[in-house]
Amino acid sequence: MTAAEVAFWILVFCPIYSMGLYPLLMLMLGRIVRRRFIREPITPPVSLIIAAFNEEKAIAAKLENSLALDYPHDRLEILVASDASTDRTDDLVRAFESRGVRLLRFEGGLGKSAMLNAAAANAAGDILCFSDATGMWSAESVRAMAAHFADPRVGCVSGWVKYRYGNSVTAQGFGVYQRFVMALRRAEAAFGAGVNAPGSIHAVRRSAFVPSPPDTFMDMADPFHTACQGLRTTFEESAVSVEESRTRPKDEFQARVRINLRSWRFMFYALTRFPLLRSPMYCFQLVSHKFLRWLIGPSLIPILALNIVLAGERPIYRVTLAMQAAFYLLTIAGFVSDRLGVRLRGLSGLVFFNAVNWAYVVALVKYLAGRRARRWVPSR
Repeated sequence: MTAAEVAFWILVFCPIYSMGLYPLLMLMLGRIVRRRFIREPITPPVSLIIAAFNEEKAIAAKLENSLALDYPHDRLEILVASDASTDRTDDLVRAFESRGVRLLRFEGGLGKSAMLNAAAANAAGDILCFSDATGMWSAESVRAMAAHFADPRVGCVSGWVKYRYGNSVTAQGFGVYQRFVMALRRAEAAFGAGVNAPGSIHAVRRSAFVPSPPDTFMDMADPFHTACQGLRTTFEESAVSVEESRTRPKDEFQARVRINLRSWRFMFYALTRFPLLRSPMYCFQLVSHKFLRWLIGPSLIPILALNIVLAGERPIYRVTLAMQAAFYLLTIAGFVSDRLGVRLRGLSGLVFFNAVNWAYVVALVKYLAGRRARRWVPSR
């Protein structure tokens, strides 16, 4: 086997492992091995920190939702961190001050992570809960997440983001992706080594909280810092935040490029601090679930190039080249049909998958060129 063939099969194996073999492995292991964590109905002091930037359309409903949460009001601090909002967001928040809501306005356009770091330093709770202004929480969310902190081994708790999906190929494709992610997250939760805590709903023990780099995201940094301390990240399925999915392909792609810039920053940040000895299962899941998946996009180009070079060597390479051609043609068909208003059932997931992968390529090029995503530009 030539060097080109070895490289080709390694590159092909990595996405098959990350998207197929690894989820199957976790689903099987999750049924066999399950770590037991203590959960008790405790009510420690909690600070709910809501991130906001020009959210005048959503913030009032979010605050009403937060004030209606099933948690003792004298033990729940509600903070709105405004990243120098220029619309009516701050005025709307001030109207809730008589009901116990506190506004923390930060000047200069810090960016979401830097702003939340500063807000956490101003919070009084033993448990820090983080939310987006557009996420409507289920009433039991805080109480359900707080119960996990009865176990001293738990440093972070991830909630569940449920999306309302539109009819566009982008929204439907995102729905397919989310069902895959949730099945995998449930399986990973068996080990208390979660690698992701959605910014829309998660909680961190204050004593375990470490500020995130400003050009990455708390979604990944909080579980990572938790693992670095030998603590666990668990998953609470009844802690639900309901969000609207993005519907326009352009909005989804731009959001993915911004997110992926932070992903590459996090990868390089984490690799220099890998907690292999303190949290080996977390490291295994992080590489398998995240890092190898993020590399799928950049690997597709060399896979196609190597396949073209090898097509004349053996029949198998002509078969794989035909499969790749069909893969990309179906993606184009799904995208074009959506633009024409014709729905080709089953292609939405493929279109979304390739759009995300291309966003990883664009983001990697920008990252290597020195671009960073510090500013916060919500797309919904």
